[in-house]
Amino acid sequence: MHPKGYNVHSSEARNALLSAIGLGSVDELFQLIPDAIRLKAPLKLPEARSEWELEKHMRRLAGRNSNARSHACYLGGGFYDHHIPAAVDAVVSRGEFLTAYTPYQPEMSQGLLQVLFEYQQAISKIVGLPIVNSSSYDGATAMAEVAWIMVQAKKLNRVAVSAGLWPEHRRVLDTYCAGRNVEIITIPTSESGSLDPAALARTLRETSVSGCIVQSPNCFGVIEDVGSLNAAAKQAGVLFALSYNPWLSGLFTTPGELGVDLVCGEGQVFGIPLSAGGPSLGLLAVRRDLRQFMPGRIIGRVADIYGNPAYAMVYEDREQHVARERATSNLCSNQALNAIRSAVYLSLLGETGFSEVASLIQRKTYYLIDCLEKIPGVKLAYRNPVFNEFLLRVPVEVEGLLRHLETRQIFGGLNGAMVERPGHLLVAVTENKSRQDLDSFVSHFREYVSNS
Repeated sequence: MHPKGYNVHSSEARNALLSAIGLGSVDELFQLIPDAIRLKAPLKLPEARSEWELEKHMRRLAGRNSNARSHACYLGGGFYDHHIPAAVDAVVSRGEFLTAYTPYQPEMSQGLLQVLFEYQQAISKIVGLPIVNSSSYDGATAMAEVAWIMVQAKKLNRVAVSAGLWPEHRRVLDTYCAGRNVEIITIPTSESGSLDPAALARTLRETSVSGCIVQSPNCFGVIEDVGSLNAAAKQAGVLFALSYNPWLSGLFTTPGELGVDLVCGEGQVFGIPLSAGGPSLGLLAVRRDLRQFMPGRIIGRVADIYGNPAYAMVYEDREQHVARERATSNLCSNQALNAIRSAVYLSLLGETGFSEVASLIQRKTYYLIDCLEKIPGVKLAYRNPVFNEFLLRVPVEVEGLLRHLETRQIFGGLNGAMVERPGHLLVAVTENKSRQDLDSFVSHFREYVSNS
């Protein structure tokens, strides 16, 4: 053991602990570990530092990282760099929210229950469906839950999905469905980059499925014709689920109003920072008659013994609460703190602010597309309407372009190879990109293309 290490136990204290459990040495404690893989000498660690020296060292190491604050970020692929008002952190860092546990005792948890109820109400209004859980683990697992809900409701272990799903979401869906013995039928996208309603209708005529899952915008950023696709599903008598970027509701009719049966999605876009992949938030909403198949918690407004308004968990059909074989899901984790973040974020925006942000995203997206297409050899891959994200055909090597942009403090997007479109660049635009940011992106983009 290092003489100046951080271990707080003295030799006397360690010996007392060993004696209490009937052992004579630390080696006896670890005797079950094979000798061949045990450490034979102390680790070569640097000298211990004082607290202020260590903090300075760690901050210096952290300063070597590139992140969405040091760079202009055009990364997407399902997670996006949105502005988060400072009030969100201020509210959710309160101890009542930050350290709250499952609100089994409603008389002790009215504040937490109320804000989760308000989260459900907000998401319900955004997606246009009455039943929302609070909450699911992330967008990918929410999609997996949607598939299982459809299978349970229709008693048929087969679902159809669009090829336009995020690759990561599709891998989670495949894993989840394999364990449930659910067959997945994939419907390819058309040359326009979207799912053809006629192709969907044809597949549903030829193959019996419980339902179908479509993503909009899809993995190319293209907005799907949800109304026509849903009509094809209804004609075939199957359920229709939409994996959805909820910002679209600031510009268009909600999925529920279009007749969609189930909605899932990634809630990171509502007040949750990019954090190297997580934590995140899964959005999940269904028609009222599908509630019995929905996993997770549902918070309801009830009355206390005096008749006053109150809140309680009215449904919680999760594995940890009921026998495994009767559980609606075996993915128990929920993201209550991030659901609270989203509720606070959406309350700060209000309905007008929500529509304004969605409009800003759309206008800035098309401004950047128009500017980039003026660069020789650069072209939008698909002409169908897009939102928030788009796929570009570029005349240069994609990784070289991205490295060049990174030297200019710009994360320029994702290699299109991730969505099986090599030679393309997937670029995401959010409301926090100024005109100067967008023009700088175009300038450095043009610089690399011209020099290549």
